[in-house]
Amino acid sequence: MSSQLNVKMKFPSSGCFKVVPLNCEGSFKALWASVRHSNAPSMDIFVEVSTSQIVTPTPTIPLRLDDVAQFVSLEANDINEGEFDGNLEGDEFDEEFATLDENLIVIEEDGDDDLVFASAPIVEFNKVDPLDEDELNSWKTWESMVRYEKGKEFAVGQVFTNKASISDEVTFYSVQANQFFKVAESKPDTVTYKCGRSPSPCNWRLRATRKDPYSQAFTIVTYKGPHDSSCVGDMVPRDHFNLKRAFISHLIRNYVEGDWGYKVMSVVEVILDKFGYKISYAKAWNAKQRAIGDIFGDWDASYEMLPRFMQGLKESNPGTVVQWSTTPIGDSNVHTFKRVFWAFKPCIEGFEHCRPVLTIDGTHLYGKFKGTILTAMSIDANNQIFPVAFAIVESENNDSWSWFMACIRLFVTKRSGLCVISDRHAGIMNAMSEVGSGWEEPHAFHRICIRHLASNVNTRYKNVKVKNMFGSTAMQFQEKKFDIGFARLGEMDRDAQHYVADVGIEKWSICHDGGHRYGILTTNLAEAFNNVLKGARFLPITALVQCIFFRVNAYFVERREEARKRLLQGQHYSSKITHLLEENCKKGAYHKVVSFDHVGGLYQVTTRRGSRNVSRGSHLHTVDLSKRTCTCNKFQTYKYPCSHVYAVCKKMKLNASQFVEISYTTGEHLASYASKFHPLKDEAYWGHYNGPRIVCDEGKRRGKGSMEYRLQPGPVNPEVLTQQETHRSKAIWDGDDKGSLRCLKFNVDFITALVERWRPETHTFHLTVGEATVTLQDVQVLLGLRIRGDVTGSSACNWRALIYELLGQTPGEEDLKGASLRIGWLTENFSGLPEQVNEQVLHQYVRAYLLILMATVMFPDKSGNNIQVVYLPLLRDLDAIDDFSWGSAVLATLYRNLCRSSNMKARDIGGPLILLQLWAWERITITRPIVTGPENPPLIQGPYPLGSQHQLRVDSLGRRWLSVHRRRPQGTTITPLLGYRDALDNMRPDQFVWQPYPQAIFSFLPEACYNDSGEWVARQFGWKQNIPEPADTEPKLHKRRYQFRFLGVEDNSDMGYNDPYMVWYRDRTRRFISPTFQQAYQAPLGATAYLAHGFAEVHRTCNTEIQAMPQEVPPHYRNIMSNIRDNTSQSLEHVGYSHLLQQFHQPTQETQVEEQHEERGNGSTMQESTAEDNETLQVFRRRSKAHQYFNVANQ
Repeated sequence: MSSQLNVKMKFPSSGCFKVVPLNCEGSFKALWASVRHSNAPSMDIFVEVSTSQIVTPTPTIPLRLDDVAQFVSLEANDINEGEFDGNLEGDEFDEEFATLDENLIVIEEDGDDDLVFASAPIVEFNKVDPLDEDELNSWKTWESMVRYEKGKEFAVGQVFTNKASISDEVTFYSVQANQFFKVAESKPDTVTYKCGRSPSPCNWRLRATRKDPYSQAFTIVTYKGPHDSSCVGDMVPRDHFNLKRAFISHLIRNYVEGDWGYKVMSVVEVILDKFGYKISYAKAWNAKQRAIGDIFGDWDASYEMLPRFMQGLKESNPGTVVQWSTTPIGDSNVHTFKRVFWAFKPCIEGFEHCRPVLTIDGTHLYGKFKGTILTAMSIDANNQIFPVAFAIVESENNDSWSWFMACIRLFVTKRSGLCVISDRHAGIMNAMSEVGSGWEEPHAFHRICIRHLASNVNTRYKNVKVKNMFGSTAMQFQEKKFDIGFARLGEMDRDAQHYVADVGIEKWSICHDGGHRYGILTTNLAEAFNNVLKGARFLPITALVQCIFFRVNAYFVERREEARKRLLQGQHYSSKITHLLEENCKKGAYHKVVSFDHVGGLYQVTTRRGSRNVSRGSHLHTVDLSKRTCTCNKFQTYKYPCSHVYAVCKKMKLNASQFVEISYTTGEHLASYASKFHPLKDEAYWGHYNGPRIVCDEGKRRGKGSMEYRLQPGPVNPEVLTQQETHRSKAIWDGDDKGSLRCLKFNVDFITALVERWRPETHTFHLTVGEATVTLQDVQVLLGLRIRGDVTGSSACNWRALIYELLGQTPGEEDLKGASLRIGWLTENFSGLPEQVNEQVLHQYVRAYLLILMATVMFPDKSGNNIQVVYLPLLRDLDAIDDFSWGSAVLATLYRNLCRSSNMKARDIGGPLILLQLWAWERITITRPIVTGPENPPLIQGPYPLGSQHQLRVDSLGRRWLSVHRRRPQGTTITPLLGYRDALDNMRPDQFVWQPYPQAIFSFLPEACYNDSGEWVARQFGWKQNIPEPADTEPKLHKRRYQFRFLGVEDNSDMGYNDPYMVWYRDRTRRFISPTFQQAYQAPLGATAYLAHGFAEVHRTCNTEIQAMPQEVPPHYRNIMSNIRDNTSQSLEHVGYSHLLQQFHQPTQETQVEEQHEERGNGSTMQESTAEDNETLQVFRRRSKAHQYFNVANQ
């Protein structure tokens, strides 16, 4: 038997190791190079014994590098250490090895393996089956051997983690396959699902049980699937029945965990993308709240958890202040949550080193419970936010703000001379002026946020220039500049000047402030921190407080480290203040200083331009160092040297740092954040809580069962109003009211109130009494425009040449820009017709007049200064003008402008607003103005049925509104816009004219107002409005054109409050615009509307309960319900809202039939009545029962 010893090493190559035989001196050189390259202390070398029959590798023998040198004769010219630097990589190393003998690198071949493979007696000897993972793990008897692949068919034996897990998988399977399922059986240890398709389900069935009592796992024991072919083909509705909120919450958990403020509409989009079903907004909202509850704890339990958490917080961070306000209910040990105030100890101690300024603000909480978080912020030495105190209260009102400010004064700071900056909320104003509160002057000084006051000025007087002038005046440091600005403000608007003066000039003017606000103009500090908490406001209350704790701690750690570094660097002031001081020092270098009293520190400073281009220079200022004043007033305002003081210090060789207030120093900056937070203990180590059990206030719960759900502005079901998130009404409700739109020559407040109710999804006004819109008939009757014919015509590209062709003149460059022609050019050149003209010139003047008419009445733009010459080609043939449907174009233009202006970002509106104004006066009676005739009415015979200004059979109907006196809606003393909003929120059905134009009126109008027949909308033309079919209301439809035809039932009767359509409509409309409950300083009539609708809901509920009561119900219970119903009815009648109950007050057909039976027999039985009456009564009873079910389904 022959044998052979082979010495080999492993050579590192790209991505693997290669075997290299060591059989010559060159191979050992390669070994040495490899070692030097990898900086390895040793190299693996192994000896292999080869025989003709058996190959037995010996164990690896690690050799030291010194041992390798015994086999290798290394000479300087063979291997240079510099060439084999251990830091060589990649291509350099490959090039180095290329210098060695190529034969040294040997790749093992598989020739012997092929010979062995071919020598097998039969092929099956070479067969190697793949490893069975299930077989390998079969010894783990506690694990399932049948795995389920998501979305695929189920199988008997598959195991799921728990009952919820199998429910999720069945839901996913069914929704993805467009199938329904029902839970046939659900017990703690068993669950059974069956096909839920109606009316004829198939045999699909799944049953799972919990086999091990010590495990939560469920195993499938029976499965009959898949669904039969009969179950496939029909499509389910937009929202799948089995898409429950629990399932959706599991799907979106990761999204919500990553973004607490995850939008509800994003949940809708996720489900739509994943399954193709568009769930309702309410279902998506509930699913999100459930997901938040799963992540951060149950919403209700969070209130009970909060006292224990606060106790643990105080134990870990002694000195932290927590104050409660609760209401005991029944059992004295159970209290309803009302408010909680807290201030962390580091914040309390750090505030003593901040400037004596507080900015306070409130912001709403989201989630399942309503509430408001109040914050108090200060400013540190680096001009950054410093959190001081927090509170969660029921809302912003007089009591809550007074309580919050009292807690700050009692438990946080006793500092005198504090300046509090806020908006003008009535609760804050009352709290700051309360005698004995510690917040009245001279203990504290209240100042108003300039930004909020400027916004109020703009909202009140609708003039941006007035707003800007006020803002510029308020920010002036010098009284002479303030006086100039204040005088200009009075010239622009005297009422605005008086308004801001009544607020108190010292509360908003920097130069009259006395230096209390340290130059801080707004409440942006508090609002900025509210934005930091924006995502946290979606959390349950305990999670919210936890979030604030950890975020404030992180804020302190970061600021503390920043201040510490500057202190170690020897920086005397914070970074931002240092920059400001350096800028003032640079400016001061150009000033000229004259000393008047060196001992008293009195100097005159003349400013110079120097190298700067931002100032004219040559201003005189007086600096008094002893009093620390300068006539520029910046020294007194900011409490650090202005450029004039720096100029004096430089000339007199004084140290300017002595005039910098200590609160700006790095030492104070560090001291503000020196106090540290301490980690919270584990919940198991919190002390025992002995206080009352805190529960949530059910009146603050958001959801379908709460009164807010019934009186919320809507829509409850967002399937119709899909653009609510960007609509003006949402911004108004959220407190971002931009005021009236800008428009030309019309009642801007009334137009704005209508736009706020315009819905681009349906092209209708959503009023509280139903939908209405401007129709083609309105255009024809009111304006006398044709509504039949072509809507569009040809267009041209060379507008200048076209104008010359049709008008005979060429506009200048400044008169024609693109396709926009200046109206002034038309009036200047075509104002008067020459005495002797030919037909061509006459036609040119007619076209110019028609263009002016289009620009001012039919198609005006937002500015009212231009006309689009795209209409000019339509006027080429004056005889063919009547062939075009001008009325359709006008209506389309109005719709387009209403859709654009209904967006919350819009600030103005254009289009044929005269049509909208006339239509509203015709249809909405509460806003009709007083009509007065002209000074010289036309001479016509007989009475004036349409007013003295209307010429019979000549003018369109709209001319009867020629001369009017506008009036504000009665019963309100607030601003016009709020008055019109309130009037529309308060509207009754009898205040809108639903019936079509009476035929008699057409006899007074020209044929152009009624000769085109059309297809109209439902209620406005004597048709009963039915519940419409679901329709696509996406914005993309504005880019397409469709034709619709309405089919309804002729019915001239009024719709009741509980008509099926009205019930459907109220659930899908925006019922209210004005957020009256948020306005503590005014009480418009809209508040009555809220209460009235609530009372109507209570009345309806009581009435339904009484009718459905069985005979065995105790009489006192029926009496209670009857008293509640009657009281609500009387209250609604007293405030003029009895129309909401007209369906209940009018005798129904059923009661009329029963009364007839009673009158017939005076006690006779029902059997004595006629068969016809019996049949009629039974029909009405069946209808009443169906109607009752219908109401329940809608609720």
